[in-house]
Amino acid sequence: MKTILAVDDQAEVLNMIVEFLIDEDYEVYPAKTTTRAFALLHQMKFDLILLDVLMPGMSGIEFFDYAKKQIWYENTPVIFVSSETDFKTVGQAVNLGAESYIKKPIEKEVLLAKVKKALS
Repeated sequence: MKTILAVDDQAEVLNMIVEFLIDEDYEVYPAKTTTRAFALLHQMKFDLILLDVLMPGMSGIEFFDYAKKQIWYENTPVIFVSSETDFKTVGQAVNLGAESYIKKPIEKEVLLAKVKKALS
């Protein structure tokens, strides 16, 4: 079973992501903060990370930039999930090496297709 770390500070978005992915037999670990996400990354290896851009404290882009420099990260693919769709934000994510970018509100079919592609 593929493991996915889902990071979003909005409980309703996080719950939706978890529900969509569990229905497809993925093992999903939710994190409402980047601090919790780092703790989970130190505990186990994930096959994919879904990451919100706008997070309190450390942004998703800062989190990704830091995480990809760590030995425990091991090039895990990251898909950003955000309401931020401006060229600068999307460009930053892509330039850092993000696998993909999903805009909110999340459409189940789009999420599942991009997750499947990232994990193939």
